[in-house]
Amino acid sequence: MKWVKNLNNFTELLNLLKDEIKNVQSGNKVCIIHHDDADGCTSATLMSILLFRLTNQFPELFPIRGPNNLSKNLLMKLKTFNPDFVFTLDVTIDPKRLGVFNGFILDHHVQSIQSKNNMKYINPRDFEKKDEYVPPTSYMIYKLLKVFFPEERVSWIAAIGITEDHRVDLCKDVFEDVKREFGSFFHLKEINQKSIENSVFGELWDMVRSGRMIKRMNGALVVVNALIECKNDPGKFINGLSTNSYVVRRFYENIERENRKILDDVKINGKFIQDKKILVYEAKHSNINSITSFASDKLRQKYPDWIICVIGRDKGFNVKLSIRIEQSMRNIDLVEIVNKIKKEMPTIKGGGHKSAIGVTLAKNDLNRFLELFRGFV
Repeated sequence: MKWVKNLNNFTELLNLLKDEIKNVQSGNKVCIIHHDDADGCTSATLMSILLFRLTNQFPELFPIRGPNNLSKNLLMKLKTFNPDFVFTLDVTIDPKRLGVFNGFILDHHVQSIQSKNNMKYINPRDFEKKDEYVPPTSYMIYKLLKVFFPEERVSWIAAIGITEDHRVDLCKDVFEDVKREFGSFFHLKEINQKSIENSVFGELWDMVRSGRMIKRMNGALVVVNALIECKNDPGKFINGLSTNSYVVRRFYENIERENRKILDDVKINGKFIQDKKILVYEAKHSNINSITSFASDKLRQKYPDWIICVIGRDKGFNVKLSIRIEQSMRNIDLVEIVNKIKKEMPTIKGGGHKSAIGVTLAKNDLNRFLELFRGFV
């Protein structure tokens, strides 16, 4: 086993990705494993466009839910397909699980993982220790695509993933590309996280994540196909004017109805802890998937100076929490807080980014977790 070391900056990371992609030849079979959220779906879209330009065929796509969520069934599908390359985007997987394949795992979450010679684990956190300077996967793949094919006008797709990962301020150059390429569609003068979420990109973000919320993995695939169909025309995507984007538009309308219910219900049932400005809300039963993270994002936007903690539906003996802050309003590192809690409660699982984390714990431990969280804020 070897570390992917000697990465001192983003340019070196990009060169490493470029060298890996250069190995892909026309006729090669390629699979992409990607997170089913907006950053993962937009990354998979951009990588699919790049690979199509190189091989004249689209890769096989396998969206998954989260870290190390690589099922035996998916591994069997991969082995049956027998790809020449497997690329994993925006999700943490131990390279040993994919050791029989060639390719790389491009991640940006807080991890410390070794590579295998044939399956590299690549993460900008190897050289960038400040969370707010770690780019989303969609940004990295966008830059990789532009190295090979600078004429591709797909900045708006990358911008959706960047918006989801709260990295607008870090990746302003992509939004400047959008203004230049699609001036009639997007023309904000001020570019920051709040203004972008309140722009057309807030709607685009919700449209992209609506796929997994309504139809899980199949919905994520519909979203990627819709983005590919509309790659040169964001207006076509947002208005549902292609086969798959029409379906995505219907997904979006469903989650918008759910959003209105959440904002109404939190006024009645939300617990507002005034001294620490923490809002605790127990999400109601819903047929929509990923409602916990969706609700936490929507409440963060509604109450930007509060820490949002949404308690999700029961999962057997466990419960999931989704915690969010508006980074421009609260200078708090959620990962640091959760790591402190783990020292007191080592059975809890979770992680994420400075301003957005997910936690899974036993239902019996919920009150203790909330007490500790309040104490560490």
